[in-house]
Order: sequence, then C-alpha cells, then structure tokens
Amino acid sequence: MELELSHWYIFGAILAAAVGTALTRFLPFFVLKNSTDAPLLRYLQLTMPLLIMALLVFFTLKDTEWSAHYGIYELGGIACVVVCFLWSKNVILSMFAGMIVYMVTINFF
Repeated sequence: MELELSHWYIFGAILAAAVGTALTRFLPFFVLKNSTDAPLLRYLQLTMPLLIMALLVFFTLKDTEWSAHYGIYELGGIACVVVCFLWSKNVILSMFAGMIVYMVTINFF
C-alpha cells in the first residue's frame, strides 16, 4: 500500500527538523554565554576529544571478528590513530589517518 503524504506535511517535517537542529546548535551559546570561564567547561574542553576517541574505538571494535584475521587491520588503524594523536594532538588528523590506514590495509592485504 502506497502512502501519499501532502506537500504541507513534508514541508512541516522539514521545518521542524530545521528548527530542532538550529536550537541544538545555537541554544548552548545563549545559555552558557555568561559562564565561559567555568571550571567544568574548561575541564570538558580538555577531556572531550579523548572521550570521543575512546568511544569511537569501542564502537569500532564491538563487531570485530577476532578469529578471521585476528583484528590486525583494526589494531593497525588504532595504533595509527594513537601515534598520530600523540604526535600532533589533532583529533581530526588522527581519525582520518587511522581510517586511511585501515582502508588501505583491508583493501590491499
């Protein structure tokens, strides 16, 4: 059975998604504008990149089949991320370098 949606329903859904996205992006700037020097915010600024990296590593390894190739490709990508992050302290560069190493090793070896 084919469901036909009206143009107004689709427009309303897009508008609601846009407003929700804008609120989640701009609301912290308005709520926290007077507390930019708060110790909690400084602590989160220092620790959040490492927390995100740890979550990405655990999420990546959750479905790894350790018996197929012993996780060599995954561990090589993780090692590349760790070395890049310790060398450059740049999260984005580290993630992209690890992803590139993982993709190259999985496709060519």
